[in-house]
Amino acid sequence: MTTRLSICLFILATLFCAGCAAPLVGTSNLCFWCTELPPTNRVTQADIAIRAAVDAKAADFAPVELQSARDKLARARNMMAAEKYTEARRLAQRAQVDAELAEAKAETAMMRRAADKILSGADRPPSEAERESRKPLTPSGAAE
Repeated sequence: MTTRLSICLFILATLFCAGCAAPLVGTSNLCFWCTELPPTNRVTQADIAIRAAVDAKAADFAPVELQSARDKLARARNMMAAEKYTEARRLAQRAQVDAELAEAKAETAMMRRAADKILSGADRPPSEAERESRKPLTPSGAAE
């Protein structure tokens, strides 16, 4: 009985699934099982990742990766307009990864610059202000 019911449900779903034949009849998204939603969340995440990379100065330190992310996001938007959602999702994911890489490279470069600046200052003798700031404080009454 269960086998017969599952076979009937399968046949029924196959017959009523017009979305599979949508390109043949010139319609789209007629079937619950065959529709694919546009990857708007994925595209938004990629856009946010690109903005974060720009804020991290990726244009200065990782311009190739940032431009690659922007190009892939633009292509993902074009694929969404053409209703090629699988390709759009894939491109948006790649754009996000490229943007995150650009952000990481930019942050690493900025950290390296800060570390180099600190290390280059360690070789020089301390300035007068630095020497004065290192002197212990004495109470005002003890000096009299």
